[in-house]
Amino acid sequence: MSKAILVKGGRVVDPASGHDKVADVLVVAGKFAGIGKFNERDVHKQHAQVTEVETLDAKGLVVAPGLIDLRAHMGEPGHDSEETIAHGAEVAVHGGFTTVACLPDTDPPLDNVAAALFVKRQSEKAGFAEVHPVCALTKNREGKELTEIGQLIEAGAVAFSDEMRPSDEPGGLLRAMRYAAMFDRAVIEYAQDPGLAGGAMNAGYEATLAGLPGISAVGEELAVARACMFAREAGCHYHAPKLTTRNAVRAVKRAQKLKVRVTSEVCAHHLAFTDEVVRRAYDTNFKVFPPFRSADDVAWLKRGLKEGVITCISSGHHPVAPQEKELEFGRAPFGAVGLETALSVVITKLVNTGDLTLIEALEKLTVNPAGVLRLQHKKAAIAAGFDGDLCLFDPKAEWEVTPDALMSRTKNSPFLGATLTGKVRFTVTRGRVIEL
Repeated sequence: MSKAILVKGGRVVDPASGHDKVADVLVVAGKFAGIGKFNERDVHKQHAQVTEVETLDAKGLVVAPGLIDLRAHMGEPGHDSEETIAHGAEVAVHGGFTTVACLPDTDPPLDNVAAALFVKRQSEKAGFAEVHPVCALTKNREGKELTEIGQLIEAGAVAFSDEMRPSDEPGGLLRAMRYAAMFDRAVIEYAQDPGLAGGAMNAGYEATLAGLPGISAVGEELAVARACMFAREAGCHYHAPKLTTRNAVRAVKRAQKLKVRVTSEVCAHHLAFTDEVVRRAYDTNFKVFPPFRSADDVAWLKRGLKEGVITCISSGHHPVAPQEKELEFGRAPFGAVGLETALSVVITKLVNTGDLTLIEALEKLTVNPAGVLRLQHKKAAIAAGFDGDLCLFDPKAEWEVTPDALMSRTKNSPFLGATLTGKVRFTVTRGRVIEL
């Protein structure tokens, strides 16, 4: 006996197949069972085991595969006051995300089998978005001794990263990339040289006017270029996260032309703001890492997305406790919540401006991230047998980002007070409908 979910009359946009037209979508026992024209009688006739059919009226809504996020800081263990795995999973479905990769910069780090299994168990208990661990590449994220990559994959690790490694260990990174290549898993090497990452905002004219120490673009560009060369040497899949500068985009583009296995990503919020906005606002909610760069850099990010150099868009979700964001700008921690605003930012800043079509934008939120995480055989496609994850959103609905509108435990968003277009109405995951 099982339950079916019938989504009626929505604009079904499936980047994996190129499908973009009004249709019905059927989910049976948590798996996709078809796209076409269905009624409840058809469901019972074709699926005798179904005892209950829940029908959703999707008229006027876009019906897309559940979004997949490559970059969320869940905090747990060690920073539970900022975000727990269970609460983060619930926040994710409010933004249309049904699968989330959480980063290993916890305390202690996600560098062992017990930690990976803990993430999976907490996610399953919550019953919202699936949360998968991106486990540490080296023990304690120190860049020296390798973690047990094979065992961690068996425990559920979807990729490997030392996220914000405190020291530069190029030899350790190259060895780790060679090892990860044996298991065909992506290495998400953080795109910053630790020795050049000091400062509070983008280095340049605006930082000088603001009287704040600057973060040079060179730190990012050197790290990306070096990792691309290491990936070429190791035969490893390198994923460059959080690109923000024109020359970082160029470095990835050059590597791709040389047939190096490189994918890349930009956080949605980096498409929306510049360092001039940071200087004028002088609000710690605009303090993110890497920092918001120049208008020219943002133009290059959009160009990279259009050309397919940048393959993914992530939320960059990084909750920070309110009392810490209330410190003066130079001392406040970096970070902004993003799971609930990412889709709306993409629609507002990319689709509505004509930089990307809707299907191109959704590809960077579904199919491509699934490939990085090696989930492409069960996620990110509305196809028979795939997990029945859906994001139903109104692409024309406008909403104001306010603290009350955000479910995140912390409210550190640079979009507070802004009006965005595109609002999630329903999320379907784990065989259940979540109305928002």
